[in-house]
Amino acid sequence: MQGPFTVAELAERLGGRVEGDGSRRIADVRGLDEAGPEHLSFVANRRYVKKLEGSAAGAVLLDADTDAHGHTAVRVADPYAAFARAQALFHPLDWPEPGVHPQAWVAPDAEVDGATVEAFAWVGPGAKVGAGCWIEAGAYVGRGAVLGRRCRLMPHSVVYEGCRLGDRVWLNPGAVVGGEGFGFAPTATEHVKIPQAGRVVVEDDVEIGSNSCLDRGAVADTVVRRGAKLDNLVQLGHGVEVGEMSLLVAYTGISGSTKLGKGVVMAARSGAVGHVEIGDGVQVSTQSIVTRDQPAGARLSGFPALDHKRWLRAITAFGDLPELVKKVRRLEKRVAELEGTTPDGDRRDRV
Repeated sequence: MQGPFTVAELAERLGGRVEGDGSRRIADVRGLDEAGPEHLSFVANRRYVKKLEGSAAGAVLLDADTDAHGHTAVRVADPYAAFARAQALFHPLDWPEPGVHPQAWVAPDAEVDGATVEAFAWVGPGAKVGAGCWIEAGAYVGRGAVLGRRCRLMPHSVVYEGCRLGDRVWLNPGAVVGGEGFGFAPTATEHVKIPQAGRVVVEDDVEIGSNSCLDRGAVADTVVRRGAKLDNLVQLGHGVEVGEMSLLVAYTGISGSTKLGKGVVMAARSGAVGHVEIGDGVQVSTQSIVTRDQPAGARLSGFPALDHKRWLRAITAFGDLPELVKKVRRLEKRVAELEGTTPDGDRRDRV
């Protein structure tokens, strides 16, 4: 842990300006409820302004418009992003020095350029590991795999043969890049396995959560574009493409050959069926499934996923269905009486 820093020092490093006592010393970052006079806190959502009034925080990260309620403030454009950077200042990651542990196995023809390879890690024949990479205990780099600079493979993460990671890619524990895609041709007697001859290509600055699985393509590569972030337990089928800066939250499942545009957000337990295209900036709500192509900017909810506002109207109406059914039946009965028919449309015998 680093620090303490004065408020003025923090403001300079975070690109903000001080409003109040810039000489106050700050030891760490805390939430509004837990913060004391030695702590920096933040307000990134208007709902928490009331908590700011009673907080004991020594300084608070605020946007240009939020009332500081008597606190020393650091005014920044984006308080949440500034909070993330402040956390990194106080809790910098201790990246290890390069070196290969004697109990690691590195193939004689593998290229390990100034990387750290911990005990019981495995680097296969022909693999290339870029400068500054950190291959932690039990991680696996397959034959011919290529890792860019400053990648981090946490324990028991896997990069299978031929797959490629860009620079600064992080794999959390148990993440698997390049496992076999789920490809079988059903016949009357068996499911014939389709060889998965493609790769997985992960571009720069991607993070993949614990126990997430990115299947290799059957023919075309599975691709995760620059800056995308995948939470824990995310599944990408073979041939999926995830656009730049997209966010896939826990338990998201994307079927094979689906294409996600730039900045797509898939909330927890959401998914998409195979071979659909989801445009830039689409937001898919929790437990919603996309079943057809979607234009850029759509907001979707439900199963099958509908426009979010339409879904809200539909789900609101759903609770009224029993009463609506009763009303319709009464109206049918009344119309039948007026027309001299039975409710099912048969004509009554007239006297």
